[in-house]
Amino acid sequence: MSGLFFDQCLVARRISKDKTLTENSKSRDQAESAFGKTQTQFLARSRTISEIDAVAIARDAKTARLRELRLEKEAAEAPAGDTSKKAGKR
Repeated sequence: MSGLFFDQCLVARRISKDKTLTENSKSRDQAESAFGKTQTQFLARSRTISEIDAVAIARDAKTARLRELRLEKEAAEAPAGDTSKKAGKR
């Protein structure tokens, strides 16, 4: 009889262990899925911020270039003695 009881205990322990492993596996899968979503969102935000920064840098460079061209044009068009117009106001 003790042999049968021992076998039943082993079977019960295996089932319990398998159930725990399955539950741990499900929890791990859920955690990895949540982490993957978070990581994907973070990378998407980083990529978006990089693109926005690149656009801002390009815009600032273009604005500076156009300002220089405008100031050169205004200086060339202004009479030599006229200093009433201040080019830096804009």
